[in-house]
Amino acid sequence: MSFALTDKDFGLHRPVGQRAAHIDSMRALALLGVIVMNIGSMVMMVNGREVFAAASTFDLGVAAADLLFILGKARSCFAFLFGAGFAILMMRAEARGTGFRNFYARRMAILLLFGLVNQVFLFWGDILVTYALLGFALMLVRHWSNAAMLKAGLALVLAPPLLAGLIEAMVGHPIPNLLELARAAESARALAAYTSPSYLDAVGQNVWEGATRHAAGTAHMAIYDLSVFGLFLLGAWSVRSGLLTDPQRHRALLRRIVKWSLPAGLLLSAVNAAPFLGMRPEGLAAAGITAAYVGVPILAFTYLAGFALIFSKGTGAVQAFLAPAGRMSLTNYLVSGAFGCWVFYGYGLGLLREFDMVGLTLFGIGLFVALALFSRLWLSVAPYGPAEWLWRRLTYGKRVSARVEPRPAAA
Repeated sequence: MSFALTDKDFGLHRPVGQRAAHIDSMRALALLGVIVMNIGSMVMMVNGREVFAAASTFDLGVAAADLLFILGKARSCFAFLFGAGFAILMMRAEARGTGFRNFYARRMAILLLFGLVNQVFLFWGDILVTYALLGFALMLVRHWSNAAMLKAGLALVLAPPLLAGLIEAMVGHPIPNLLELARAAESARALAAYTSPSYLDAVGQNVWEGATRHAAGTAHMAIYDLSVFGLFLLGAWSVRSGLLTDPQRHRALLRRIVKWSLPAGLLLSAVNAAPFLGMRPEGLAAAGITAAYVGVPILAFTYLAGFALIFSKGTGAVQAFLAPAGRMSLTNYLVSGAFGCWVFYGYGLGLLREFDMVGLTLFGIGLFVALALFSRLWLSVAPYGPAEWLWRRLTYGKRVSARVEPRPAAA
C-alpha cells in the first residue's frame, strides 16, 4: 500500500516543504517545560533530600506547581510533536516521490548516536535514545490507517498505567523491579560522582544511570516507553487527519478536548505527583498513584489543543520569539543539558548546593529565554541550528546546502 500525499490530503494551505510556525512554537513551549524539569532533576536527583530540608513554604509551592503543571506533560507534548514530525516527513517524501524508509532509518540511527553521546558525556537524563529506538518502530506502522493509529495510540497511552495500578491493587504491593537498588545508597553514589572534580566520575555515573534506568524502575519505564510510542502514533494521526496542521478547521474538536481533558488531567496529575513531594503511600493508595499517571498525557492533550487554538490565529510577536527555538529544538535540548550539568556538577562550577527550588525553576526559565534569543540570532544568518545541520549532514551523507530552504515542521 502506498500513500500519495498532497497538501490537500493534510488540510495544508501552504506548500509541502514550508514550515508551520505554530507547530514550531508549540515545540518551543514543550522544550521550555523539558528544560525546567531537567534543570530541577539535575539537582534533586543528586541532592533532593538536602534541598527539601531547607525548603521554605514558597519553595514547596513552586515545586508543587512544577510537578502539577509540567512534570511529564512537557515530555509528552514533545513526544506527540515528534510523531507529528514523522508524519510530515513522510508526507514530504511521498509528495516528492522519493524513498522514505531508508532515509528515516538513517535519520533515527543518527539520532540514536546523538542520544548515546548525550547520555554518556553530557546529561544522564537523555531521552533521545528512547525516541530513536521507538522511531524505528514507527516505520512498521507507517501504512496503518488513521483509525488504527488513533485507537492504538490512545490504548498505549491510557491502558498501561491503569493496568499497572490494577495489578498493584490486586497483589498489594508495587510491581517488582528487575534490579532492586537501595535508594539511599544510589543517592550517595550519585552525589559523590557529581560533586567530584573529576569529569570521568560524572561520565561513569552517566553510564550507570543509563544502564540501570529500566531495570531499576521497570514498571514505570515500561509505562513511559509505551506512552511515548502511543504519543508518537497520536502525533502522526494528528497530522494525517489535519487536526494539527489545520487547527482552524478543527476548532470545535480542539475546544472539546480542552474542556474535558483539563479538569481530569489536573486532578489525576495532582495524585500522581504525590511521591515527588515526599509522600510514600502504600497499598491501594500507591496503586491509585500508579494508575493516575494516565493524567500526564491527558493534561498534555489539553496543552496541545490549547496552544493549537491560540497559535493558529496568527503569527505575532510571541510566535516570532518562540518558533526559532522550536526549529532548533535538538540543539537547544543538548546545550541546556550540557550547560546545566556544567553549572551544577563538580567538574564545572560546582554550584549544586547553591540553588533552592525557586532558583532552579527561574534558572530553567532563564536558560530557555537565552536559548530562544540565541536561536533567533543564529537562524538569522544560518538555515539550521548546529545540531540540526549535523543531523541532516550525516543523514543525507552529502553537503547540506547553506541556502535557506523551506522545510516541514519537524525537519
